[in-house]
Amino acid sequence: MIFLNDDSVEKVYDVPKEILLMPHRFLQNLFRDVQRNTKKRVLNKYKVINYSKYNGEENVFIQYRCYWHHDWYRGIKNINSEILELVRVNKAKLIFINHLEGQPLVSNDPVINLLKPLYNELSRLKLSPENIIYITANAIASKEHIKWCDENNIKNRMIVHGINTEALWPAIHLVGEGRVNEDTYEQHLDKLKNQKNLRHFIKAHRNDRHFRTIMAHHLWNKNLSNTLHSHHLEYARNNVGYPSTQDVKTRKWLNLLLKTKDEFEKTLPHGIEYTCKRQEKKFNSETAFTKDIYELSLFNIYPTSWPFWKNTIFLRWGLFCHMWEYQPFIIYSNVNALKFIKERGYKTFPEIFDESYDSIEDDGLRLKVVCEEIERISRLPIEECFELYESVKDKLIYNRKQLEKNIELELLMEFLNEI
Repeated sequence: MIFLNDDSVEKVYDVPKEILLMPHRFLQNLFRDVQRNTKKRVLNKYKVINYSKYNGEENVFIQYRCYWHHDWYRGIKNINSEILELVRVNKAKLIFINHLEGQPLVSNDPVINLLKPLYNELSRLKLSPENIIYITANAIASKEHIKWCDENNIKNRMIVHGINTEALWPAIHLVGEGRVNEDTYEQHLDKLKNQKNLRHFIKAHRNDRHFRTIMAHHLWNKNLSNTLHSHHLEYARNNVGYPSTQDVKTRKWLNLLLKTKDEFEKTLPHGIEYTCKRQEKKFNSETAFTKDIYELSLFNIYPTSWPFWKNTIFLRWGLFCHMWEYQPFIIYSNVNALKFIKERGYKTFPEIFDESYDSIEDDGLRLKVVCEEIERISRLPIEECFELYESVKDKLIYNRKQLEKNIELELLMEFLNEI
């Protein structure tokens, strides 16, 4: 592979405070870090050429980072006209990389609706979709793209690949940086048994959206706050993330929570450990914590960033780092996220949690069932929870080995080698 670095501009298209399209080196940086930190060569031959030094002879790949909004496609027209011409004459393929967010490809929300306007823009610019590669943190994007193309009789198609970006990093970066533990299962279990402040659950990431805060609020309502390690600086930033529901009982449950919201807010802020202070003035996530947090609990609660999005699976750090640290998990994510996790090669834990919540379409009801499962486990004596924990030892070790093997990287390399 030959990567052409567009050094003609720093950014192609942006809106206030958000660069939506800019030259990037995601793949070659990934290859470099894999080889540097794991001593594994992932691609036998690749080189990088700056556009200013390019002679026009080799076929090349050119990467641009697109971020957050799906209207980044508007910036394609602003890419260097000579580079676009290379695409038109089949000398170049454009790789658009949205590795930080996992929006659905098709949505009723015009802000996060991509495929139809993108294909229209490619047609207008006379760029063949076959020369466009889209890599996104929507991990089921390839399947959703094929489905949409089939339904719309699209023959000339882009190449789309979905990745669990955060699953790449433990083996590549975090071990070497000392940000996760290298303990064996037995060593980790011994630490848990000697932890004086051990609780049933931990929920370790930014807690400023309703669907994240409601879990702790629900336990507080049930006088079970002492079963959860979490941190809350505010209840919900700008009232973000309140789930909709068509279920009458769920609506009553949510209304009851809102009635006690003021009382619960008086207990804030909650903190797990000292690195939580970094988040008081920064819009950060679970990456601020130290590896010590993984020794504070038996089980992990993971509410993903955008669980209300349909036709996407978007999983981040709070799942895979805790998976690395031998933690069984219950998640509040997109519909059928657990099903996808198993298809991707990991194990889930129906021995501990009733996982029927995974297929519930109603966002509010799905959250209610998750909270009730968390409550059920929180009512168990910690000794009984240890028995549950040790009963899934083989699965915990298996998940750790899958991350060490880096199956996400293997899938990405298979995709690139096919190209």
